[in-house]
Amino acid sequence: MKANQLLSMAQHLYLGIILAAALLFSQQAQAQYANISKDEMNKLSTWVGEWKGEGWQMDDQFQNKMSFTVEEKVESRLNGMSLIVEGKGMSGETLGHHALGMIYYNADKNQYDFHSLVARGQSTLAKGEFNDKGEFVWGFEVPKGKIQYTIKIENDTWIESGAYSMDGNTWYPFMEMKLEKIK
Repeated sequence: MKANQLLSMAQHLYLGIILAAALLFSQQAQAQYANISKDEMNKLSTWVGEWKGEGWQMDDQFQNKMSFTVEEKVESRLNGMSLIVEGKGMSGETLGHHALGMIYYNADKNQYDFHSLVARGQSTLAKGEFNDKGEFVWGFEVPKGKIQYTIKIENDTWIESGAYSMDGNTWYPFMEMKLEKIK
């Protein structure tokens, strides 16, 4: 082979590698990309504000109910494209729960994505949707089951319940709270 033919083959091989790498990068970038729906986020606009109330949760052995007070602060961000939710639950003078979440509507998956972090160092990526009663239901899988929260907001009252299921059919309540909008 002549030197210029070898160079041409090497150039084609190099170009092929570059194109393959670009295609792979494009697919990875696309997998991390989601279209957000502001219209669907408008359905959560009544959440925005500051909420305060009381609730209960079961202890780790599901034997005793423990009472708590709770405050939730919900802010609209990115011109209504997402919500930031921060919740603090107190048992007496002790901070028992501190969580931060971001919610947006993932138009590609036709669902609300709910990223949450808790002060104990855990995070979740949950799926959310409205059920046939108009309640917002969000949840995620855990070892040996599922966790599901149901939020119902009417006027200035926020009622949220949490339940655990091993099989997705039988649910065991582990928390409930009732909040009033204060701002």
